[in-house]
This record gives sequence, structure tokens and C-alpha cells, in this order.
Amino acid sequence: MGTTERFAVDQNSPIKLRTAIVRLSAPVRDLFFGVAMIPYAQLRFGRGFVPGHAAAYFVQRCVTHPTVRRCVANVLAAGVRSRHATLATRREPDLQDALGGLERDGIAMLPNLFSTSELADVVGFFLNQPVAAPGGGCVARDGLPAGATMAAYHLATVVACPWLMTAINRAGILRLASAFLGCKPTLCSVGVRWSFPGSKAPDATQAFHRDPDDWRFLKLFVYLTDVVDGESGPHIFVAGSHNTRRALRAKTYAQEQLEARFGKQNMRAILGARGTTFIADTSGIHAGIPPQRAPRLILQAQYSILPNFALHYRPVADPGHHCLDSYVNRLILASTGS
Repeated sequence: MGTTERFAVDQNSPIKLRTAIVRLSAPVRDLFFGVAMIPYAQLRFGRGFVPGHAAAYFVQRCVTHPTVRRCVANVLAAGVRSRHATLATRREPDLQDALGGLERDGIAMLPNLFSTSELADVVGFFLNQPVAAPGGGCVARDGLPAGATMAAYHLATVVACPWLMTAINRAGILRLASAFLGCKPTLCSVGVRWSFPGSKAPDATQAFHRDPDDWRFLKLFVYLTDVVDGESGPHIFVAGSHNTRRALRAKTYAQEQLEARFGKQNMRAILGARGTTFIADTSGIHAGIPPQRAPRLILQAQYSILPNFALHYRPVADPGHHCLDSYVNRLILASTGS
């Protein structure tokens, strides 16, 4: 199902890759353009503030011990199972390789999500779409301001892409998510994002960090451009970090600190041609290295037990009239077929 040679990093790794990783410790803020595919919720007092959502988000942020978090996640998953049948369990033979990688390392390679022809359609679609602009508008990629390091597409654009919603709802993906989460999954976010070369320092999402989104969740990644070396902007995951205690406050981590604690052999870079697919428990420490040579395009879809209460969901119409599970997709699509 997956191979480790794609993301093994050790002292014999290319110098350019290790040099690129070092850039992630720089504190300089870059221009971060149009990144919010799903807008953030109002988590402080003010217009749009929902006390219950804010409380749910901050309570799970305050629980930092991995054993306690697992216990709470198990209780929540049992609650979901009591109302919605699970799609798979951890005992499924065909899921053992991926589940083993996720439990041991926090990351697993998967077969490519898209066929060659599907991938060509997906990439071609996004190349011809405008990206999100601040304030809710759109702008052509060549109209981005100088120095922009990232850009994303509006949710309505993403769900209109041919093959995309069907692919991230394929039975194999949902069964894996269900087995890992312990219940029927919720698709809590989906987005497609560009990272551009020329950055002297990474944005916060390009520095080593943890995602604080839910008690238990998984993120699916698909490279839509080639990421074959350190200059292409690979995803880096610190193997084993998902099983360690997180900080109470969100923070970024220096490469040297991570190498000293987890070992250089566990600084794992995902390299591969476009279409390369992997899945990770991004409560573990990870980063997206800024590309240095050409723009990188990536698809991300996240599956969780609960909604991410840090986001303000506005489900969009389903232009493709997909027959998708209405529970799984309720936060993303305004109406689904089943």
C-alpha cells in the first residue's frame, strides 16, 4: 500500500533537501494570500460568536496528554457509532498496512487516489480557475501580488472539480478513516492550495507545527504537481510525534530541536510524482517546505470525529450532483444524495 523510501531522510539525504528544511526555523512573516478555503469561526466575544462551539474547541485544545485525549476520542467515537454505523474496524485485513503506519509513525503512503486520466482532468481544471482573494473575491494566479507565498481556491471551486469529491469519498478512504477514528468519519475540510517559490522564510503553516483541530482526525494529501526533491516543496512529517504530549499553546518547532528529540531518521520527507497520495495524523509535528524552483499544488481533505469548531462552515451546492453520504459530507455540501 505504501513505501518508505519516498520519505526517508537521513544524513545521506540531498544537501538541498536538508538546506530547505533549515529554512523552516526562520521567524520572518511572509505575504500569505487567500489561504482560507473555509473561513475561521469567531472564537472570541463578538459578532458571530457561538459559545458552545468556542467551548468545544478550547476544551479539546486544553487537554494535552495523549492518553487522556485517546480516552475522550474513544467516548466520542462511541457516541457517533450509536447513531451512525461505522464503515470499518481496525481488524479489517486490507487496512492493516495503512493503520500500522499511522499508529506507529503517524503517516502512511496510499495508492494514488486518481488515475492518470483523472489526475490530468483535476490539474487542468485548477490551472484554469482563479484563486481566492482577500474579502471573498477571486483573482487569476498571474494577478497575485509580488511576494505571495500561498494561494487557495474557494470551496465552491474545489467541489466543482471533476472527480475530486468522488475520489475523497471512495470506499477505501472512508473505510480507513472510519477504522482509524473508531466511527463514521466527518469530512471536516477540503481544499486545494498553491505554494509559490521565492519565499525567504516560511509562513506559519510551512513551519513545523501540530494541527489542533479535533480529538482525533486524519488528513489526506495528494500532490497535484511533482515533488521530487527538497526544492519542490515536500511535506515533512516527524514520525512518532503524534504519540507525544502537545503544548497547551500553538507553537512552531525548530529543526534542530526535533532532530535531537526524535532523531534525524524520523524527519520524513514525502517525495513523489504528481498523484502521490498519503495520509497522516497531523496532530503530529509536520511542515510543508516552501518550494524553491516551481509552484507546488496540493489537495488536502480532512476526516474527523467532530466538526472542526475553529471553522465557520457554509456548505456549498453540489454542482456535480454526486451521490455521496450526507452525514460524511454535511459540512461541505449543502445537499447530497444519500
